[in-house]
Amino acid sequence: MLEIGTICAEAGEKKTGWLEIEGGGQKLPLTLICGAKEGPTMMISAGVHGAEYIGVQALSELSRELDPKDTAGNVICLHVANPSAFRDYVRFFVPEDGKNLNRVFPGKKDGTLSERIAWTITEKLQSKADYYIDLHAGDTSEEVMPFVYYNVAAGEKIARVSANMAMAADMEVRASSTATTGAYSSACQRGLPAILMERGGGGKFTDSEVQAYKRDVKNIMIRMGLLSGEEVHTVQQKNVTRAEYLEAETDGLWYPVFSAGDTFAGGAVLGTVRDIWGNLLREYRADYPGIVLYQTVGLGVKTGDPLIAYGEYADR
Repeated sequence: MLEIGTICAEAGEKKTGWLEIEGGGQKLPLTLICGAKEGPTMMISAGVHGAEYIGVQALSELSRELDPKDTAGNVICLHVANPSAFRDYVRFFVPEDGKNLNRVFPGKKDGTLSERIAWTITEKLQSKADYYIDLHAGDTSEEVMPFVYYNVAAGEKIARVSANMAMAADMEVRASSTATTGAYSSACQRGLPAILMERGGGGKFTDSEVQAYKRDVKNIMIRMGLLSGEEVHTVQQKNVTRAEYLEAETDGLWYPVFSAGDTFAGGAVLGTVRDIWGNLLREYRADYPGIVLYQTVGLGVKTGDPLIAYGEYADR
């Protein structure tokens, strides 16, 4: 049996419903799949950022397609973790308090809405899981190459299991991370192996991206013992163990040189920030040869905005 809040699924059942946020104000949409066979529990979330749609659509389809009779263990699907941002097409933040939900985990029981959402996810959902997948995409002003983060800041065992999950994803790049306050990285700190996956962006989704995400998740479920079958891989995955995250040092107009997934030489110009008349304000160069993981594609930026993230292959 799998029971969360008022939703209860017996062995071989699939149930849908709502989980109220601690302290009220919002409800989270869930699907619970209780497999007919014994096995681990996997949690999958989407919509931590409201305008990242590929994961939301992929999880909606996947939750309908998964058959409890073919599942060993349980699957907890959190369809939209940030409901008001999803409803109002708000990028990055929870509208009610202006906080980035993926920076406030594990949250606070009596905090602001973002903190109470994070606390509810941590205590009511992640606490029941053996493995956790968080689905992301580029937001309205971002483009992202398909890649997966695994955390190396929570000890060797969690890093090893999380890396194994990451390697099951049909993605070109897996990147190590030492973050601690995101949904997946906070979970790792508490002993829950977890990964964060990225695909697409620009506030849109395509069927090919959705199908690819579903393939990623099914591969991981096969590897971790929830589904039978063979993993499907169409690309050779490489490991990125060093990454740089560049932010705007001044307000202006951002002009990236490359696209997400492009590789470049050390010292290459990655982009420039200019004023409204076209005068150069800042130039951003690569410290080493690497690959563009994601970048801002919006024209206007302000000081502190993320511009570009790039990484270096471990086996370069």
